[in-house]
Amino acid sequence: MESTTATNTPLSHGGILFQLEMFQPTMMAAVLAEGLVSKARNILDATLEFTRHPTAPIVIARIIGGVVGDDPAEFWRENVDLAVYASQVLPRQCFIYYVRGGEDRREGFVVAQRGEVLVAHDATPETIPEDTPDDHWPVGRLCEQMQLTVAELAAGFPEGPRVSISLAEPIGDDQELLMTLAGQTDGPADTDPQRGEGQHAGAQAPGPGPGRAPASAPQSAPQSAPQSAPQSAPKRVSVDDDIKRRSAARAIEQEALAARSAAIKQHLPFTIDDRGLLVAPNAELEETELLSKFAVKEIDGGLPEGIPDSLRVELQGRAIDFAIKVDFLSEVFLNSRPLTRPDFEAKSTDYDLGGETVRILEVFAPRLGAGSLLRRGKSNVFISRRPDEVLPAEFIAKLLD
Repeated sequence: MESTTATNTPLSHGGILFQLEMFQPTMMAAVLAEGLVSKARNILDATLEFTRHPTAPIVIARIIGGVVGDDPAEFWRENVDLAVYASQVLPRQCFIYYVRGGEDRREGFVVAQRGEVLVAHDATPETIPEDTPDDHWPVGRLCEQMQLTVAELAAGFPEGPRVSISLAEPIGDDQELLMTLAGQTDGPADTDPQRGEGQHAGAQAPGPGPGRAPASAPQSAPQSAPQSAPQSAPKRVSVDDDIKRRSAARAIEQEALAARSAAIKQHLPFTIDDRGLLVAPNAELEETELLSKFAVKEIDGGLPEGIPDSLRVELQGRAIDFAIKVDFLSEVFLNSRPLTRPDFEAKSTDYDLGGETVRILEVFAPRLGAGSLLRRGKSNVFISRRPDEVLPAEFIAKLLD
């Protein structure tokens, strides 16, 4: 693995991030192994290593072995479909990320849930302004949302509990592995067949790393007591406790969604044209639950919240569409892959937007459907209408400003 000489921090790194909940580590190892084997990759010496953040319920999963090669970032970028496989065995969404520093800098991530890609970002010096701060690059923004630092990802949460599973033989005691990750057993577990299933790996506790633990991150599990203190028996997670925790988490998510919906409907610019209604909600493209209500092929009845009810009769039988600014081309897809700048420049066409020439391309927004991406300079707008459908020039031009 390539490293910087000054800090010994990996220059190239990547992995899968997800929230620690009840899941089967051995099953996740099995599906990743199957995905790599289907590509004729050699996984005989490969292991899947899970490490939990020392103070937050966040896990990073990394593959260790020759299959990764000398550039882990490139491995994870080329195999972003592993996030799709992993998401099929995880109760919530997961993030596959990659970071490569230096002159050939590149970083990005893909969000997947239940076998479906939700969001993807990819950035290079050619696709992002030269003076962009590090925390505005894709992984920097992701870390800010997760209350992490890129340095912590690069180090792999060195102070957190760790378990590993052989990809060639993904066997082990899932309950013991989860207890170890939760910090509720004596030490890290290793299920490498050469050690023996479920045996502890011994004195593998890594030293302090360059990252800092987020001060506001919630405590996910009791921390190990000093050696002089008596050790209590591991606390088993009951089914009822897990159901209660999941219900509480869903309630929090619904409260957050309701708050965002309320904020959006307070200021919802819109225009009416021959096709119907076009709105410009102040939202991110990844907020699909919020945006999907503004993608209606034919209005039959009431209107979404935020739209005056006085328009209900006028809009019956017509469509509702949305237009929204996007920061990165890779937020939309072309031919089932995140859009890149070279592809956009090669396949987009000129479009007359009220006397001004912009570039336009038909693309796909994950979980929302097909639409058009319009680009002027470095400003992008996605609209849930195809290029051959009516596009209100003045309304879209304001979004491109």
